[in-house]
Amino acid sequence: MTIQEVKRKLTAILSADVKGYSRLMGEDEEGTIRTLNTYKEVMSNLIQQQRGRVVDAPGDNVLAEFGSVVDAVRCAVDIQKELKTRNAELPEDRRMEFRIGVNLGDVVEDGEQILGDGVNIAARLESLSEAGGICISGTAYDQVENKLSLGYEYLGEQTVKNIARPVRVYRVLMGPEAAGKVIGEKGGKTRQWQMATMGLVIGVILVVAVVVIWKFYIPSTSKPEVTLKEKVVTPQPEKAPIVAPPSTEVALKEKLVPSSPEKVSKTIITSPLVDKADPKKMALPLPDKPSIAVLPFTNMSGEKEQEYFSDGITENIITGLSKIPRLFVIARNSTFIYKGKGVKVQQVAEELGVRYVLEGSVQRSGNRVRITAQLIDALTGNHLWAERYDRDLKDIFALQDEITMKILISMRVKLTEGEQALRVRSPRNLEAFLKILQAQEYMQRFNTEGNIMGKQLAEEAIALDPEFAWAYYALASAHMMDVWLGLSKSPKESLEKAVELTQKAISLDPKDSRHYALIGYLYTMKRDYDKAIAEGEKAVALDPGGAEAHALLGMDLNYADRPKEAIPLFEKAIRLNPFGPTSYFLNYGTSYRMMGQYQEAITQYKKALRIAPNNIIAHIALAGTYSLLGRDEEARAEAEEVLRLNPKFSLESYAKMLPFKNQAQIDRFIEALRKAGLK
Repeated sequence: MTIQEVKRKLTAILSADVKGYSRLMGEDEEGTIRTLNTYKEVMSNLIQQQRGRVVDAPGDNVLAEFGSVVDAVRCAVDIQKELKTRNAELPEDRRMEFRIGVNLGDVVEDGEQILGDGVNIAARLESLSEAGGICISGTAYDQVENKLSLGYEYLGEQTVKNIARPVRVYRVLMGPEAAGKVIGEKGGKTRQWQMATMGLVIGVILVVAVVVIWKFYIPSTSKPEVTLKEKVVTPQPEKAPIVAPPSTEVALKEKLVPSSPEKVSKTIITSPLVDKADPKKMALPLPDKPSIAVLPFTNMSGEKEQEYFSDGITENIITGLSKIPRLFVIARNSTFIYKGKGVKVQQVAEELGVRYVLEGSVQRSGNRVRITAQLIDALTGNHLWAERYDRDLKDIFALQDEITMKILISMRVKLTEGEQALRVRSPRNLEAFLKILQAQEYMQRFNTEGNIMGKQLAEEAIALDPEFAWAYYALASAHMMDVWLGLSKSPKESLEKAVELTQKAISLDPKDSRHYALIGYLYTMKRDYDKAIAEGEKAVALDPGGAEAHALLGMDLNYADRPKEAIPLFEKAIRLNPFGPTSYFLNYGTSYRMMGQYQEAITQYKKALRIAPNNIIAHIALAGTYSLLGRDEEARAEAEEVLRLNPKFSLESYAKMLPFKNQAQIDRFIEALRKAGLK
């Protein structure tokens, strides 16, 4: 957008999000998504009724604008009352409560979007609100004060992130008894009164301070007085300053350095940790080569929408490290369970069975980015190194490689010339890269809305950078998910499109293992087993430390009727990713079932269900396996779970989806499911 094209306007902004959304998703993803979609539809209807429009609604957020502040506040109240009624029908731990902020401010129009401080202030007000509550800015209050049957509580001037001046904030009181009341000091007091009050407070503080000093610090008259000049100061030897390692608190307080042509990086001297990991308490034995867990880098930008950026940095570092054969790297799924949690390094090391832990933070401001990182040897408790990087955003790809190489050097992993070349090519367009990070976030929700958004973002990334291999990989994954989610009108055409896109990704970046792992699985879905295994083996060769590459090759071998060969691959994937996705344990169990080891299969299927209790495929697998064992009562119970999750389940349709090479495997399993009560 050029300067001439910038359009500004004054508008009322409503911003809402769910309190405790991460907890709700962690306990029941499918149920949370259903409730969220229902509540968003309710909110959208109420917004339209009050002459507003929904500007954006990513994840658990809703952003809307109104031509009138009165309409915006009235709509916020209607939303909270309606959702309160609906929540009353849900169990207390499944209630979904929104926080709402309303602001009147100047915004910039960018197509259908609105941007600027006016929007940011609304989002900050939302975060100040209680669950089920509403906070409004002073500018909004000035317009709506006497126009609605509501009360207000003045919360004072609040300093909020990324906003230069404090914001007057009012809490909306919706009870009928509060109508017309304003609790607390009104924000419109005169400056003279404020200064007088401040002077009085300072005076009181000084009087109290004098009394305290007199009572506790001035010597009594029975002792000789010692003046300041008489005080003897013994010189102390100078000590080298110790600079603390980068931390959340430090990163929050420091501002990004101004843009400059220099690329700044600062090595930080650190002190040892107090706690050490105990090798005897390791949940898993330490590998016979250097092992590392990369914790999710903390998003210090103060913007929830920047989470995808910090997550992407973390994932790229994990990807780069996993390509080194002589390094053992814990996969993303396992380390991301610690996201947002204040865990100790020793705990991470003991739970994941690793020696080294990398942690850090990302702070983005405009076209500048600051990344801090520190590598810790959990067994000795020492920081091996810590650095802070301040760069232009355009240098982010080179910076990721630099951090990756620094870790490897610190852990004394000697790289051959060939291994140093094993790097995924960086995109030429930063905006394309950011769109793909967002697309990944959407597609990992495994729902219709997320896949549609992911596909759209991937297509936009390709338009921005037609040579960006990762964008083609993401779009291919979206077409494949269309088949899984039942969104495709022609599954055959969707698979062909996915294969075509993956082949394009390979041609652009032949060293990225993900492309081969994906096309291998696509060939399995097309029943071309030899091609599938060949591509899967390429993926493992390119990424010997990649959990996903091993798991997908294991799936290819299962379907090709080679379960015995698949078992060590699943074991390696699970060791690399101990808290991995449900699919690892599901397919690991299928290997045992195909070999007739039914009890071991049941053990793995139950692990899959502990991760995702509503995994219908795992319930189907358990129903069939119990039936094969002759445990008919348990088989019928699992069959009932299948029908609970999908009352329209069809055994005939399910049989057509199974891509096993050995038809006898399909027939035996389908007959066991029929015996369990499925039709």
